[in-house]
Amino acid sequence: MRYFAITFVLALLFYSCDTSGSVEDTTVVEVVNETAIDEETAEEDRWANFVHSSITVEPYYYPNSEIEYTYNEYGHLASKIEEGDRLVFYYLEIAGDKIDTITGQRLADSGYKKGLIFAIDADKTEFKLEKANFSTALAKYDFGSNTPEQGYFNVTNGFIEGTKISETEWEITTDIIWTIPANENHEDIHREFELTSNFIPAPEE
Repeated sequence: MRYFAITFVLALLFYSCDTSGSVEDTTVVEVVNETAIDEETAEEDRWANFVHSSITVEPYYYPNSEIEYTYNEYGHLASKIEEGDRLVFYYLEIAGDKIDTITGQRLADSGYKKGLIFAIDADKTEFKLEKANFSTALAKYDFGSNTPEQGYFNVTNGFIEGTKISETEWEITTDIIWTIPANENHEDIHREFELTSNFIPAPEE
């Protein structure tokens, strides 16, 4: 009897120490910093409130003209439209600094200028310029912003095409690549510009 009791106690001890049984799963809860997410969202929303104070678009053409390129006092390439025997097209878009639509705060130096200038033979009523024609057409992309790279840049790929749709109006479509040349800080930078617009004669000065 004593032997049986001892055996029973040892069996209970062995059973209580057995760890081979299943262990209850523990759910791991990831703690998310909601404050950080709210701050990031608020920052995105804050910048979404900024819009350009004004955007002026001037899609003009100039009969009996020519393009002349020179370097200005800052070393940037600039253009001038002079009298000549070609038809010059110049698309210009200028945006003012951005303003917060809620607070009225102005974001300094956030405006920009972009444009496209080129010339064709005066007797054309339709045309298509591609990579091989850009040099003859004196095609350049005009870019200005609060960056070191500004001025006129070569159009290096794509197309510019146009059709004269009335006595005074041209429809112009472009899909071009213009290139900021490499320097000590970066390699060539290629950017795209697409446009579909009707061009009218430039106002007389």
